[in-house]
Amino acid sequence: MKKNVFETTITKRKQAELNLNKSEEKQRILLEELRYRNIIATAIAKASSFFISPDKVDYQAILRTMGESISVNRVYIFEITGNGRTLSNTHEWCAKGTAPQIEKLKELDAYAFSWWTDQLQDGKNIVIEDVANLSSRAAAEKQILQSQQIQSLVCVPIWAKGKKLWGFMGFDDTQKKRKWTETEIEALQIIGEMISGDLERNASEKRLEFERKQLLSIFDSLDGNIFVSDPHTYEILYVNKALKKYFDHELIGKICYREFQGLDSPCCFCSNKQILEEKPKIHRWEFYNAMMDKTFSIMDRIIRWPDGRDVRFDLAIDITEKKQIESCLRQAQKMEAIGTLAGGIAHDFNNILSGILGYLQLAQFHIHEPELAEKDLQKVLEGAKRAALLTKQILTFSRHKGNDRQPLVVFPLVQETLKLLRSVIPANIDIKNNVVSKAMILADSTQIHQLALNLCTNAYQAMGDERGVLTISLNEVVLGKDQLGQENNLLPGKYLKFEVSDTGPGIEKAIQNKIFDPYFTTKKMGKGTGLGLAMVAGIVKKHNGFITVHSQPGEGASFKVFLPIIASKLSIEKPKIEGNLSSYSGKEAVMLVDDETDILISQEKFLTGLGYKVSSFENGQSALQAFLNHPHSFDLIITDMTMPRISGDKLSREILKIKPDIPIILCTGYHETFTREVALELGIRKYVQKPIEVALLSKMIRDILDA
Repeated sequence: MKKNVFETTITKRKQAELNLNKSEEKQRILLEELRYRNIIATAIAKASSFFISPDKVDYQAILRTMGESISVNRVYIFEITGNGRTLSNTHEWCAKGTAPQIEKLKELDAYAFSWWTDQLQDGKNIVIEDVANLSSRAAAEKQILQSQQIQSLVCVPIWAKGKKLWGFMGFDDTQKKRKWTETEIEALQIIGEMISGDLERNASEKRLEFERKQLLSIFDSLDGNIFVSDPHTYEILYVNKALKKYFDHELIGKICYREFQGLDSPCCFCSNKQILEEKPKIHRWEFYNAMMDKTFSIMDRIIRWPDGRDVRFDLAIDITEKKQIESCLRQAQKMEAIGTLAGGIAHDFNNILSGILGYLQLAQFHIHEPELAEKDLQKVLEGAKRAALLTKQILTFSRHKGNDRQPLVVFPLVQETLKLLRSVIPANIDIKNNVVSKAMILADSTQIHQLALNLCTNAYQAMGDERGVLTISLNEVVLGKDQLGQENNLLPGKYLKFEVSDTGPGIEKAIQNKIFDPYFTTKKMGKGTGLGLAMVAGIVKKHNGFITVHSQPGEGASFKVFLPIIASKLSIEKPKIEGNLSSYSGKEAVMLVDDETDILISQEKFLTGLGYKVSSFENGQSALQAFLNHPHSFDLIITDMTMPRISGDKLSREILKIKPDIPIILCTGYHETFTREVALELGIRKYVQKPIEVALLSKMIRDILDA
């Protein structure tokens, strides 16, 4: 009995010792596992620090960190490319003594390893404790793994945007079979998710970079000049390739008005305020840049910049060549219009000449009755002035370049056009004149003359040989936003309405939207170019107006032009001749140069009668020689422009080289390129159009000499 108790006590003690050993072993294993977990956690923390680096992620360092902490022989990343068709090893770390495989594992056929890729596509991890035990379904995978001496491995999928399988990451053990722990698999999954996040970030950056390059490529391929600037500071933020070619230095960061206009302060025509107030509305306008010597069609608006601020986007299309072509077309149309008016011009000239001849004959008849003869000669003078004015109008209308836009009363211009047309328009067409308004617009008189002439010509030609009525109206209207309709770029206010209506056959609806196209015409061959209405539309647009047409087949047509009225008063200063001609007499020496004998003789006698010492020359060469011989013998020079041998401008240049302060009056009947501005810049005091009244000439001489 005692023995059994003793034996039981010993057995219990041994069992207790055994239980203690087991407990200690469990604690040791637990502590070892905790230590291992801690090592892996530290490795994950270290690896994750590489992902927050501002530079490119160092995947090699990440693989090394994980490989060393988990004690594997190889760590790698594979990418699935070609829409899932190929597998490629992109990153690899190998422990010492393990052969690298990265160069051998490029563009492998993914379909040959379907067992592998199918599991990854299903979101499963691949865990292989013993490669030798792989099933026959994974024969291809077994073969390639054994060729790399891999005995055990684990792989996790890497996702792009959480849906598409981008690739996989794995651990290899080439030394032994291995039972992979949950901790090791979880570590691999955590790093895989980090890689997935980095892939998404890289994909976004690449996408943004691609879009940026795409936009830059588009902008740089455009012929139009593009720039972006800050509308408050005027700093240039971006310029495209087309604009850069005009400059030999960097523009970014510079001030736009200094670089593009050469100014020290913002341009007076800057649209920044307007586009800021009207954003996101597009503002369109045309501008001639003197620095570039080019005309641009400009579109600007406010856009949102990446930093959140509102900036000015500017697109400027070079339309210099287009403007030159338009000028040529306009000139061709002018010539066509003058041809149309030839009969009316000839009719007016014949009437004027008939009056001059009639009153000259009366003056001869009244030669012994001075009072009656003086009245007859006064009528002759008035007729000559009318002829001179008519010539001036023809020359103004026919010249290539129009005047700058100036305050203009359209009323007399329209009346003059109707007067010229009356002799051309067939007798079967009645003209109804409702020209009333004497309001003022800002306009080029030549172009408004052409506009009126084109519309009236178009109207009477539409009626042809049929009896009809041509109605011309000029009135003032007030237009609000509703009346402006689609003309959203125009401002409400007072407009001058010029309307031309006819009772012709009308215009079919099908072609009403084409009538303002260049060269579109319903006339027969040889009866017109089809430029008339196209020119009208261009002129109206250039003057900030709009045109409408209303027509029904069989009911005629009505064209209405609306041009903005300006409020300023027109002030025309006419030269005043005070007192009699003797008050403009003098004793100075005057050189008179003209190749027209009648002009030379008449002016010489007139100026001599006023007391001047006049030296007359029939050509510029003899005049220049006389001046070279005695440069101080002349106080003033009056010269014609167009002369044989030496023209008036060349004579003036040579004389001014010798005596820069001598006053010169240059007279011209017509010249295409030598303008008043050129003459004044040269140093010529006065540039006058022929014919000039002797009374005005005598006052001009006296004013210059007394100045």
